[in-house]
Amino acid sequence: MKRGLLPLTAVLLGTAVLSAQPRILAHRGGRAEQEENTLAAFKATYEAGCHGFETDIHITADGQYVIMHDHTLERLTDGQGRVEQTPSAYIRTLKTKQGNPVLFLDELLNYFKGCKTLYVEWEMKTNEKDYPTELLHKYCDEVYARVMAAKPADALYVFSSFDPRPLIYIQQQHPEAEVMLITGKPCTQETVDLVKALGLHRVAATLGGSSRSGVKYAHEKGVLVNLWPGEKTADTHLAYLLGADYLCTDIPQEVMRYISDNALPIRSR
Repeated sequence: MKRGLLPLTAVLLGTAVLSAQPRILAHRGGRAEQEENTLAAFKATYEAGCHGFETDIHITADGQYVIMHDHTLERLTDGQGRVEQTPSAYIRTLKTKQGNPVLFLDELLNYFKGCKTLYVEWEMKTNEKDYPTELLHKYCDEVYARVMAAKPADALYVFSSFDPRPLIYIQQQHPEAEVMLITGKPCTQETVDLVKALGLHRVAATLGGSSRSGVKYAHEKGVLVNLWPGEKTADTHLAYLLGADYLCTDIPQEVMRYISDNALPIRSR
C-alpha cells in the first residue's frame, strides 16, 4: 500500500463510504487496459477479479450477433463497412487492430457460462435508421432468448440501450427482465423523471455532472444508478461520494487493485 493513501481515503470519503458500495463494471471489457470487446479482454478482466461487465451487440446483414461498439468496422478491425450491412462470414475473416478475432455473441455467452457471480450489461446498439420496427423486434426477441438461455444461475443480466424502443419492447414481452436506459447526461432529477416515465428502474448516466442530490433523488424514486465512464482511479472516489450503485470504468483491473489497497467496501454480487 502506498504511504498516505488510506488516511486520504478516509478524509475524502468520510461516512459516505459506509452507505455507498458500488459494483465495478468493465466498460467494453476494460477498454483502456485491453483491446475492447475482445474475448481476451473479458478473460483477463475476469481473471483479475472483476466480474462485472458492459458490452455491445449488433446484428449483421445475415442475422448474426457480433460484439462491437461501433456501427462501422474501420476503427476496430482491418475491414470496412457498416456492421448491419455486412455478412457475418466476412466479419469472421477480420482481425482487430491488435490481431484478435472479432467476437460474436455466442462465443462470449459460452465463455460466461463458466464464470461465477457475473453482472453483465448487454447494450443493444439499435437506432431508428438501422433498426426499423420489424428488425428491432427480431433483434430484441433473439438477443433476449440467446442471452437468457445461456445465463449462469447466479448471474444478473441487464439489457441496456440509449434507444428507448428495445427497452420498452423487452419490458412488454418479458416483464421480469432487467432493463436500463443509458444517457449521455448526468444523473439529475430530469434524467430520473425520464427513466420513471419509461417505467424503468435503472439508469446509466455520465459521471461528469452528476451530483449526490441527483443520485439521492434517483434512489428515492427506486432507480438504481450506474455512472460512466470511469477513466482514472480518482473517479472511484467520486462514485463512492455520489452514492452510485455501479461504476462502469475503462480501467477495471487498476480500480480493483486500488479498492483492495485502500480496503474500500465493494459489492461483489
